[in-house]
Amino acid sequence: MTIFLATLAGWLNRKQHDVIMYLNAENEILKEQLDKKGVKLKLSNAQRYKLAKRGKKLGRKGLTRMART
Repeated sequence: MTIFLATLAGWLNRKQHDVIMYLNAENEILKEQLDKKGVKLKLSNAQRYKLAKRGKKLGRKGLTRMART
């Protein structure tokens, strides 16, 4: 039973990692397209709050890593 749970947890972790990597690549591409057009992202207060709330869990180092991609 333990081996099954460990295998399942590893599979779920890989799937989550694949989704995160896809979303990071998609964000990078969209940012590049905006930069080419000379458009800057303008966020509403609600959008900034949503990002801040989620970003707090990542911490400063995590956010810095995300900003580079």
